[in-house]
Amino acid sequence: MNSDHAMDGFRLMGAGSAFKDEICDMIAESQLFADLEWKDIQALAGYMQCYEVSAATVVFREGESGTYMFLLVKGEVEILKTGQDGALHRIVLVTHGKVVGEMSIIDGEKRSATCVATQASVLLLLTKDHYARIIKEKPVLAVHILSKLAKLMSQRLRSVSGQLVEYL
Repeated sequence: MNSDHAMDGFRLMGAGSAFKDEICDMIAESQLFADLEWKDIQALAGYMQCYEVSAATVVFREGESGTYMFLLVKGEVEILKTGQDGALHRIVLVTHGKVVGEMSIIDGEKRSATCVATQASVLLLLTKDHYARIIKEKPVLAVHILSKLAKLMSQRLRSVSGQLVEYL
């Protein structure tokens, strides 16, 4: 975890080879990575950290530098966006098995929204630095991850475009 981030409320869940097996199982159960080969899941697990957060924990804030994405293993989080009135408005409630914060890994821009845990949750984090290591050390895996993230972002953009047309 990067030390430049205030990770208040984040509790590291475990380490070592026994816990790596648990991380592999968590990755394999996700919608995004379920079809990866087991060797790739094992490799990816070596770059991820597992954290537990309590309800009401701010996972990241709109406007912050984005240094990680996460796979929501257990629990749920809400994505909030600041409106023109200055208040936070819920965009979506995200349930387990989904990936959140992936845009910052790809484009390096500041967070476009705030993410808050609505209940106790378990998060598997992949930092931007660890993704950069995957690119260097396991380029084929990096391409698989990037391809999956590009497809996910494309699906989300199509969904938002469909919703937006209703307001035009």
